[in-house]
Amino acid sequence: MKFIRNVENFVFGAECLGCGQASRYLDPWLCPDCAEKLNRESKAVVSPGPDAYSLFPMRPLTRRLVHALKYKGISGMATYLVQHSSVVGGTMGAELALLPRPLHFVPVPLHRARFRERGYNQAEMIASALAVVTGGKVCKWLHRRSFVVSQTKLSKEERERNVAFAFEAQLPRNLPGRGTVVVVDDVFTTGATTAACLDAFGRDFPLPLKVCTLLYDEPASVVADYAADCQMEWGVD
Repeated sequence: MKFIRNVENFVFGAECLGCGQASRYLDPWLCPDCAEKLNRESKAVVSPGPDAYSLFPMRPLTRRLVHALKYKGISGMATYLVQHSSVVGGTMGAELALLPRPLHFVPVPLHRARFRERGYNQAEMIASALAVVTGGKVCKWLHRRSFVVSQTKLSKEERERNVAFAFEAQLPRNLPGRGTVVVVDDVFTTGATTAACLDAFGRDFPLPLKVCTLLYDEPASVVADYAADCQMEWGVD
């Protein structure tokens, strides 16, 4: 099977990161079908909360792309996803345009050990892409005080305990007197990580605080409803 796939890659080009099929028409990571699917996902209204924004829902396609960003060394995926989101000429761009300017994008920091392992902080890559698109700036105003275990398989309560007091604010001496601080991460699941980041700024922080992530990992009930809708609309068995 691997031999056949290698032959297909040689003949047709590299694999699409979405469906895994070889294609000569990648853009550079998705085939036309997966690119169209991503475009549809970008139009979904995704809001984990009143002060939080997510660019895409968690779906098999978007999960694979963020996995490539985090674990396969494809740092350019952050820019790709932001540029293919509704931040560019869509709903999310309109939402961000309503916030007091300038926008200060603050990436959730990685511990030094994790940074050495990956070579970059994916949240910082996302923040940089958002800053370019919106005319904002990247501000490294958070420091991670402790190394925490992966949140992937933890419950909501375990996540909250895992990141409690994990971050501290390191603000510039001349803090800007206007604008909005937007804490940036890759995935919003329970909100424990970004909530810990917001807590680090303290109750008396003078600027409005928001959260923006690439993906929102919706509750299981919402995902089940989405699957049922797809089954009705497209007759999927």
